[in-house]
Amino acid sequence: MKEGVARTLRVAASVLRRNQTVIKLNNVSGLLVRSPLLWGGALAFAFFALIHGGVVTDVNVVRYLAGHWVEYVEVALFCVGLAALALRAGDVARQRRRVDAPILEPVPVGGQDPAHAGALAESLPADAGGYLPRRLRDALDVVVRTGSADGLEDHLKYLADVDAARASHGYALVRFVVWAIPIMGFLGTVIGITVAIACLSPTQLENISGVVAGLGTAFDTTATALALSMVLMFLQFVVERGEQRLLERVDDASWSALVGRFQTDDTGDGTALAVARLGETIGRGSARLLEAQEQAWKSLERTAAAGVRQLVEEGAGEFKASLAAALDESLGRWVDSLSRAQDDLAARRDARWAEGAESLAAAVQGLERHQEAIVRQTELLGGVADATQHIAALERSLDANLATLAATGRFEETLTTLAAAVQLLAARAADQRRGEADLARRPGKAA
Repeated sequence: MKEGVARTLRVAASVLRRNQTVIKLNNVSGLLVRSPLLWGGALAFAFFALIHGGVVTDVNVVRYLAGHWVEYVEVALFCVGLAALALRAGDVARQRRRVDAPILEPVPVGGQDPAHAGALAESLPADAGGYLPRRLRDALDVVVRTGSADGLEDHLKYLADVDAARASHGYALVRFVVWAIPIMGFLGTVIGITVAIACLSPTQLENISGVVAGLGTAFDTTATALALSMVLMFLQFVVERGEQRLLERVDDASWSALVGRFQTDDTGDGTALAVARLGETIGRGSARLLEAQEQAWKSLERTAAAGVRQLVEEGAGEFKASLAAALDESLGRWVDSLSRAQDDLAARRDARWAEGAESLAAAVQGLERHQEAIVRQTELLGGVADATQHIAALERSLDANLATLAATGRFEETLTTLAAAVQLLAARAADQRRGEADLARRPGKAA
């Protein structure tokens, strides 16, 4: 979060620096666009470029305006003065077109409260330059500062005098150029006469071309300077006269817009005026007191917010550290308990596996014993089958013997023999049943 706030502050600072740079560049470009030196220099350069380029070939123009370096300086100064007058004339013409346009709202019936002067000042165009918007803004500022419209007429007169002085100061550069051009002419005169005197020689009186050239330079530069200065003075008079008429219209417009607009306490009763002034003073003092109290509350709020923010940040750091320590300790205990549980589960698993192996081994042994018992039973059953075959053979032999006895007449002896055979068979059958019972009991004991 701190990094995001710092990044935002850095971006805002860079944007502010760029805006300040753009504003400075705009101011510099505005000064250059309104600079008489720039426009005058460009005009002089274009004029001399036309002469040296062969576009202007008039002999008198070349002689009086580009015949000597002094004339170059005079023409350059004239171009600067001419540019200053042109810019001034354009500004005056622009203001004259706007001076009659309504710039404030109409005066309501019964006048306005002086407290509305601030809103009127804000309603003025912020980018509107000129005498009228500046005078209205200064006059309304006085009403806002004093809280009363008393003495507004006198202040308007003072502002009119200030604008007249400002207008006069606006021609300082033109006055300097008008003064400097004749000085340059006189300088050219001195240079020309010096050259002419330098060309005079007692031994070469017949060669007077140098003297004539020097005197021509002296008179040409002076004539050019006087002509250019006269043109500038005439143009200055015209532009200055137009600006004076503009100031008169500004005086009328400002007087019509502000005089009588605000309610005043200027009555014959001095007590009422004093009470009104006291009420205004108390009101302004209360407003200032409330504003100071509001600023104090805001300052206290900012201080409290900063303290709470710092406390929250410190508490957040401590809480983070304690939470990290508690988590580390809890995670350590969980790891230990999980390790112990894993060890117990592994031991139980091994024990179960051992028990299962023992049970499996016992089951295998039981199966082996059961298999042996089954083998013995199979052998016994084989013996029983053999005995059954012997019995069948005995029965056949008995039948044969009975038939023989019946044929021979020895039946009683045969019955005795047969009874003995039956007893023998019954004894063998009893032995066989006891053997089967023994075999049936042995697998149960093995299992």
